[in-house]
Amino acid sequence: MQEHNRAMRMFKAMDRMRKAWGSLAPSQISKSQMGTLLTLRHGGTDPMKEIDRDPFEPMTLSELAAVMGQSMPAVSQRISKLEQMGYVQRIPDEKDKRTTWIRLTESGVDLMERACQGMVKRLDTIMNQLGEEDTETMFRVLDKLAEIMEQSVDQDTK
Repeated sequence: MQEHNRAMRMFKAMDRMRKAWGSLAPSQISKSQMGTLLTLRHGGTDPMKEIDRDPFEPMTLSELAAVMGQSMPAVSQRISKLEQMGYVQRIPDEKDKRTTWIRLTESGVDLMERACQGMVKRLDTIMNQLGEEDTETMFRVLDKLAEIMEQSVDQDTK
């Protein structure tokens, strides 16, 4: 019974975090749309590192899906919605008509810059409230939790 209570307590805490995390994305786009825009912005590289990449450098749909670890249909549907919103555009390859490039528009870059600034500001405020010691403990525990959960998923798929 105690194991059940601990598991439910963890589930509830993680669900609360998931819901709160959703509020960090700009209101006009979903978390998955924001993740797609961030991936395009960073070209699949680590968003924590300094960007030395042209924000308008395009990616193919298959590259984008592979980097995000998601299916082509799911990413394609999301790109269509983001295209309707004016944040990305599809560009046919002039040499290979089977290839379509996807890139951020100026509006998409602007949205990402504003969203990232807002997210950094909000998270910095939260970490200041936690304090330095608790913030470092949080990073250590979350990294360990993610590693254990990833290993568990890997074992389940074998």
